[in-house]
Amino acid sequence: MPGVVINTSVRTGPSVALLNEASQAFFVGLSERGPSDSAGLCTSLEQFENVYGGYQAYSLLHPTVETFFEEGGTQCYIARVVGPAAQKGSLDLDDADGNATIVLTANGAGSWSSNLSAQVVSGTVSGSFAVKIFLSGTQIATTGNCFLREQAVGKINLHATASKYLVASLGADTSAPVAMPAAVALSAGNDDRAAVVDANYVTALALFNDALGSGSVSCPESGSATVYSGLLAHANAYNRIAILHGASNATIANIKSFAQTIIANETNLEHGALYYPWVYAPTAVNGVNRLIPPDGYVAAARSKTVNGTGSHVPFAGAVSEAAFIVGVVTDIDRTNGNALDEECVNAIRVINNTIRVYGARSLSQDTTNFRYITSQDTINGVVTLAYRALEPVVFSAIDGRGTVFANIESRLISVLEGFRIAGALFEAFGTNGQRIDYGYTVKCDAKLNPTSELANGRIRAKVGVRVSGVGDRIEVEIVKSSLTASVTA
Repeated sequence: MPGVVINTSVRTGPSVALLNEASQAFFVGLSERGPSDSAGLCTSLEQFENVYGGYQAYSLLHPTVETFFEEGGTQCYIARVVGPAAQKGSLDLDDADGNATIVLTANGAGSWSSNLSAQVVSGTVSGSFAVKIFLSGTQIATTGNCFLREQAVGKINLHATASKYLVASLGADTSAPVAMPAAVALSAGNDDRAAVVDANYVTALALFNDALGSGSVSCPESGSATVYSGLLAHANAYNRIAILHGASNATIANIKSFAQTIIANETNLEHGALYYPWVYAPTAVNGVNRLIPPDGYVAAARSKTVNGTGSHVPFAGAVSEAAFIVGVVTDIDRTNGNALDEECVNAIRVINNTIRVYGARSLSQDTTNFRYITSQDTINGVVTLAYRALEPVVFSAIDGRGTVFANIESRLISVLEGFRIAGALFEAFGTNGQRIDYGYTVKCDAKLNPTSELANGRIRAKVGVRVSGVGDRIEVEIVKSSLTASVTA
C-alpha cells in the first residue's frame, strides 16, 4: 500500500557512522593471530576479534581496541607485530602419491594455527571433490564440488570466513587432492613474541601508509624512548598525531620528568601529545577491572569529537566523558592538573564524578603556533584533503591561459571552505564588522610558476591558513554587593 515503510534492525560496532575519515585511529601491537605484513581495517571489536583473536594476557592491544570502540571510536587500523623468527602453520593436501597439490597456510604466525583443520571429501558429482575447513572442530567453510585444484584454491581464498584464517595456494603436483578419512590440523606456528623489541613496533608503523589518511597513531604495548621517537617521526611523515603515554606506575613527578625528556630529545613535537595516568577498563568478570594505557580512551574521545564537530575542537572536557572506562590509577586534583598542563602533560581526571580528558596540549615548545594538539590536527586534515582534491589534476596539460592554475586554486579553496565553515579557521573582521579575510589564502598563478619551472612539469601553489585557537581556561570575577549598593558587573 502507499506510504512510508521503515524497517528496524540491530547493529553492532560504533554508535555513529564514520562521518570523517580523520577520526580514525592506528594501533600497533601484539595479538593472538592475524596478518603481520599488512594493516587491517576494523570497524568493531567483533571484526577485530575475528581477524586478530581475543584477549591475551601478554598484550595490551585487545583491551585498547575494545576501549576505543566502547568509548565511541569509529574505525581503526591494526599493525600486528611478531618476532623475527615467526612462522606460519600449514597443511599439505596431497594427491594419491603423497605429493602436495594444495597448500593451506595460516593467515598469520602463531601457535593458534593448530586450531585450524581441513578435510578433502568426495563431491556429490562424479569425479569432483570438496575441501572443508574447520576452526576448533566447527566447520566454517566448504568449497563445494570442484573438479580442478585451481577451483578449490580460488573458492577458499574468496570465501568470506575462510580467508580470514588461511590462504590456499597450488602445490608442486598438478593433480587433484584425494579424499581424507578425517580432518587434519595445520601445523602449529610460532609468533616468536619473546624476541619482539621496541624497534619492531616502530618498523610495523610503516604498514600504515599515507594512502590510509590522517588520524591518531599509538602503541599501547610500550612507552619507551624508541617507540615514542618512532611515533613522532611517523606522525610527522604521514600527517597524523601521536598519542603517547608513560609507565603504568609513573607518579606525577615521574610523568613530568618524562615529558621534559621527550621535549629535550625529540623533534616533531607538534605532532605528539602525552596523556596521564593509565586507566581501568572493565573485563568480562563482574567487578574485575584491567589496567591499560589511556591510548584507546583518548583516541576514542578524539574520534567522537572529529566526527561531531571537527579536528579543531579539543577532545577534552565534557565531550570526552567516559562511558566505558571506570577509573584512573592516579587521582589528579586541580593543583596537580595545572602543574601537569604547564609541563605539557594532559591529565585524565575525575570531574563531577565522571572521567574526562582534561588537557589539550601538544609537546611543542612553539606555543604561538602549536600550543594545542588541535592546531596540528587541523593542519593534518587540510594536507590530507588537499592531496585527495589535487590528485585528479596530476598529469593535466599546462596551457597558456592558466586553466590548470584556476583548477588547482578552486580545488584548494573547496577544501579550505569546509574547514572555515566548521569554524576550524579563524576569520578576520575589522572594527566595522566587515570581513578582512576568510582565515585562509590560496595562490596558484604565473608569478609562482615561471615558464622555467613549468617546463620541468612542476606546478606550485601556496596556501596560508589561520587556525582557530582554543580557550582552555575561563576566568570569571564575581563581585559581592552590599544590600544598599547596586549590583553591577
